[in-house]
Amino acid sequence: MLKYKIFTAFLISLGTLCLHAQTISEHGYRYVHHTKKGGQKPVPGEAIQANVDIYVNNTLLSTSKKNPGGTYRYDIAKPEDNPTHYPPLHDAALMMGKGDSLTIFQTIDDNMRNYLPPNEKQAKELRFEVVLLDIITLEQKAVAAKQLESAVKVIGDRVKAKTKAYASGLLNTEITTYPSGLKVMVEELGTGAQIQEGEVVQVHYYGCLKDGYSFDNSFSRRQPLQFPAGVGQMIKGFDEAILYLAHGAKAYFFIPSELGYGDQDAANGTIPANSELIFYVEVL
Repeated sequence: MLKYKIFTAFLISLGTLCLHAQTISEHGYRYVHHTKKGGQKPVPGEAIQANVDIYVNNTLLSTSKKNPGGTYRYDIAKPEDNPTHYPPLHDAALMMGKGDSLTIFQTIDDNMRNYLPPNEKQAKELRFEVVLLDIITLEQKAVAAKQLESAVKVIGDRVKAKTKAYASGLLNTEITTYPSGLKVMVEELGTGAQIQEGEVVQVHYYGCLKDGYSFDNSFSRRQPLQFPAGVGQMIKGFDEAILYLAHGAKAYFFIPSELGYGDQDAANGTIPANSELIFYVEVL
């Protein structure tokens, strides 16, 4: 009888754990809520500041500790924005209050699998370990947006001035030209280690055409671009150029069309075919 009671208790406990482990978020992500302090939760349109570590099995793929300030900012989409995809952090953010911690899982698709470490190619899930540190309200976002607009304008004006000087041939003595046709001008060498092939790096960038037209930048989004260096995830010229830099470096990439998008239009037509691309890059 005692053995039966112990066995029954074990089954009940196991069932409870399985039910807890299979909790599913609004958009189908499995999650486990570790700490729930009962505080106010953010709403769509607001943003969170969080610690975020991303794992595949026990391999750390990314950590917010490497970001400026050591945290990750995530802006929560509003339904009227008509997002085409709700990432795991969207669901996690809306379920958490300040000080809460949560683990949320994402199934690995074939495209994501291409960028996994060789020893993790058969993994089934990514694991996001999230601790919500602060909520950025709509009012706070509005104030920050004005400040950011001014800061990005300063960067844009500086890049456009450099682009004009480049087009006039005034930077020729400062530029290194590589056999591929790629040109790089380093403004600051940086004090960190040299970037290695396959290493996951984070960069802020401001991209424009030779006439100064800006087609994209990461500064306006407040979110650096993260990618594994030199493995084909980026256009060829960017992939090559990043390996010439160290962490903390600031540089300009002048990428000929054959190392960019070639004879194809890109970015919804904002980059015409056969365009030379110019990027100002800050490596974090």
